[in-house]
Amino acid sequence: MSIPKIRAALDAGDLETAERLAREVIDANSKDALAHAYLASVLVGKGVANEALTHYRAAVAIQPSEAIFHNELGNALARLGEFEEAERSLREAVKLSDASPEINNNLGNILRGLGRHLEAIEQYQEALRLRPDYSEAQTNLGVALQEVDNLTGARAAYEAAIAMDPSNAFAYSHLGLIAASEGRLSEAETLHRKALEIAPGAVVAQANLGVLLKDQGRLKDAQVAYVRAMELDPHDAGLHSNLLLTQCFDPTTDEKMLYAAHRAYGERQEINREGSFVVTPREDRRLRIGYVSSDFYAHSVASFIEPVIKAHDRARFCVTCYSNLLRGDHVTARLKSVAEVWRDIKGTSSSELFNMIRADGIDILVDLSGHTANNSLPVFARRAAPVQVSWIGYPATTGLSRMDYRVTDNWADPKGVSDQWHSEALLRLDSCFLCYEGPSEAPDPGIDRSGPTTYGSFNNYSKINDGVVDLWATLLVQEPEARLLLKSRQFADIEVRDRLIAAFEAKGVAKRRLELHGRIEAREDHFAHYWAIDVALDTFPYNGTTTTCEALWMGVPVVSLRGDRHAARVGASLLSAAGKSEWIAETPLEYVEIARKLDKSRPFRADLRAALSVSLLMDARRHVSALENAYCEIWKRYQRAGEVNVTN
Repeated sequence: MSIPKIRAALDAGDLETAERLAREVIDANSKDALAHAYLASVLVGKGVANEALTHYRAAVAIQPSEAIFHNELGNALARLGEFEEAERSLREAVKLSDASPEINNNLGNILRGLGRHLEAIEQYQEALRLRPDYSEAQTNLGVALQEVDNLTGARAAYEAAIAMDPSNAFAYSHLGLIAASEGRLSEAETLHRKALEIAPGAVVAQANLGVLLKDQGRLKDAQVAYVRAMELDPHDAGLHSNLLLTQCFDPTTDEKMLYAAHRAYGERQEINREGSFVVTPREDRRLRIGYVSSDFYAHSVASFIEPVIKAHDRARFCVTCYSNLLRGDHVTARLKSVAEVWRDIKGTSSSELFNMIRADGIDILVDLSGHTANNSLPVFARRAAPVQVSWIGYPATTGLSRMDYRVTDNWADPKGVSDQWHSEALLRLDSCFLCYEGPSEAPDPGIDRSGPTTYGSFNNYSKINDGVVDLWATLLVQEPEARLLLKSRQFADIEVRDRLIAAFEAKGVAKRRLELHGRIEAREDHFAHYWAIDVALDTFPYNGTTTTCEALWMGVPVVSLRGDRHAARVGASLLSAAGKSEWIAETPLEYVEIARKLDKSRPFRADLRAALSVSLLMDARRHVSALENAYCEIWKRYQRAGEVNVTN
């Protein structure tokens, strides 16, 4: 009679009673498979995943022919990120089951987590064949189609899921993601809010709303959304990272505030985590460098890491790339060809990645993401390598005490100014902390323009705050014949465009003087748009990085306002390394003056590209030499600390 009582307690949500009864049954009869399964279910509900796994394994061992036990074991393994073993369990469940759409759906989820989307789609379709009104499988089919860029099919799947179940909040939120990807931000917001109206506790919808609000430049609203998401799921490190990244865009935050917010993340992540490290001596004394990123594709990070990976001295360094990327592209292929070891880690759990890095014997592990999307900072929080470094992908401290260094330079982080606002020691290179490589798909700089000036900026709309609008408007008022050309994917949305136009009109700048472009898919066309710009205007306090380098490469001078934090001094670093420090403004007034002077002088485009090509900013050999010397120095520091005994 105890088994029905356990089930009744579970149905009533009384986990304590269900656990007590299940343990009593197991104590009396350790071979009761159902009691093990029920106890495992209770433990899942209480967040005790590892013990739950033990009892699911016990249930399978006792009754190996029972499909449901294999199914539950597979689901438990998936929750722990053990996708390959989960797949084996679920395929066994499919084999043992006559027809179970739930099992096919679960297997589809596993395959999608492994990046095998076509196989996942087949499983979702089989689940729907068995149960045509299965809204959850229909929704998951939409997710799989969306992740392979079949947005038409994904939209149809979500709409079908909602028709089956109008309370399907997940489907509404994912329709919002599609709308946002197509530039319909206002429609996307409506869909996310509809999802939250249906399910106020839907963490995914709340997080998606935060991303959308940030993309609209509504930074305070975005932070409120992220805080709410974190309240719903305090253990999701990615939600905390989203909040921190948004705060970096916020002009009302200073370095002290950013540091405090990031340290709060570090303190949360480093509780009860491994911190020690033992290195096994080996004869091969090439330093093993590991680069971890979700941006090894046609992305700004790749623009700066590719010349480094190509130029590394392979007699002294072994380079391993850990790529958390769903699908690669031609840039991914190039990076794979120059990395000595390439690890695809999409779908890999933090524990698996931690063990992989340690098994690879990495000496210096370099994070290239910071708090941007799909980062692996929780792995760094566990101390996956003896020496850990943050670089390139993020404009502030990680907040982790176990992130030993952050690569920067004296322009972006002057000595005695920034050090106290970092959990890491600042590792300053003697030139720019970045090295740029002109993209092969970029056309010639174009012909030198004459006539009225066109100022321009291709920075993300999230960087265009009230202060930026005010200063740009001041410039345009002083240059009444000039125009302003802006390009950002958010400008595909009419409401976003109208809000920005209204902000300029309130400052005395007519709509006719503004030209706003949304996303331009072809890279060649993107670069060609620089032909229409005479002077590029940097944003602040979050400067451009790739956009600044691209403008210079296309022969367009850039004016940048030096500010009070790393993100606000990147422009100064890039321009100094490019040999154009005279384009760095110290005050808003000077910013306007420099922009107006550049309008009058208009450097020859071809000459600017030629000068950039021989500047420190594009001197890969010098840059990589400085970086490698820094790596060797911090490794020696580690050895001198007596934490590892290395044989030569």
